[in-house]
Amino acid sequence: FLFSYRTNSDFLLAPATIGIALLAWSALLGYVYRPQVSVQRDTPPCASAGQACVSRINVTNHGPRTLHNFTLREMVVPFGRWPQEWLRPHQLALASQQSTTVAVEFEPQKRGVLELSGIAVQSYFPFFLTRFTQRIDVPCKVNVLPATLPVNVPSLRRIADLASKRMTLGTDNSRKGPSLEYAYSRHYQTGDSLRRLDHRASSRQGKPMSKVFEGADDIRRDQVHLIVDLTLQDFERWQRRPRDESALDERLALAVEIGLAAQNEGFSLAAIAMGRQWHTLDNILQFYEHIATARPERACTSEGSTVDSTADSSIDSSIDSSIDSALPDKPLAENGIHILVVGRWTDATRAVIERWQREGVLVLVFLIAESPLHSGTLPVGSQYIEIPRTGKTAKPTPAARATPQEALA
Repeated sequence: FLFSYRTNSDFLLAPATIGIALLAWSALLGYVYRPQVSVQRDTPPCASAGQACVSRINVTNHGPRTLHNFTLREMVVPFGRWPQEWLRPHQLALASQQSTTVAVEFEPQKRGVLELSGIAVQSYFPFFLTRFTQRIDVPCKVNVLPATLPVNVPSLRRIADLASKRMTLGTDNSRKGPSLEYAYSRHYQTGDSLRRLDHRASSRQGKPMSKVFEGADDIRRDQVHLIVDLTLQDFERWQRRPRDESALDERLALAVEIGLAAQNEGFSLAAIAMGRQWHTLDNILQFYEHIATARPERACTSEGSTVDSTADSSIDSSIDSSIDSALPDKPLAENGIHILVVGRWTDATRAVIERWQREGVLVLVFLIAESPLHSGTLPVGSQYIEIPRTGKTAKPTPAARATPQEALA
């Protein structure tokens, strides 16, 4: 406008001069009152994809003047979204050497470990004509869990009670009725009755073996050992990463719901197996970290290894011993409840579960089908539960009808 005054003398120079002077004055005043603060963050260690993660930021003004019209935001959020600038909490004033607490939120978009670098304090004084920013390095790590799965997990205690009726141990010296039947033999444990020693099995194994009968005292099952199958059928060997991890995220989200349900029912979440490796858990934060950092694995079995729901379950599992499994070779402990979360029911999985069950390990299997082809493949039994896929209204399968679940979303 100023340069055009020579060619257009009718242009009013006074308004342009006032406008430029106002901008220069606001920039100078904004620099004088720029943010000079320190912050302390209180960020939750875990968040869920697609949901807002809110941090409480304590701001202390160390400048000689009052800080006016300022907001806070995260500096960098990989795979995340900030709220719109006009939707952020706005503070009118903060006197010198005073502190206040401001809520800063962002929305992570995918599962993983999110590295937050720091906080940006932005001042719009005066009149929102300028914006001065102070960037403060306050690193923080957030474990982002998969999006919450809209399902109702059935009562684990009730399912375990139903499934353990045929998997109880006879270790007392009292005489049981004729209803007791020999189930299998296991290694001798302290407290086992000497009358229940299996001499033939002991001579074969070279170690004392005890006979196990159905219908005796219940095992103490107050710990939950969670197992998650990380394999994806469409993850080919030539691919560096799978094209779509949504099926694995649903599986991990179901594992989170099961872990929370176990704690709500009084169980102790003792360990988790991500693939073949067991990890003991000291607190719930370790559980969340394993869920957030889980990486997909290539399927060990072919498509033809999927078990038909009508197949004969009496096939000797030794036939499947040559099939590689993506599960741990051995259970973590004989006591407790082992809960397996899978996306496909395969021959290798069936062989491992049947072997563990013969050893007296209580295993509950939760299936959330990786694709519609894998739906309805679980055997019939109280310990086999199929969860409908998200966004679909699935009819109860025979396995689901045999469980004590009351509602499945």
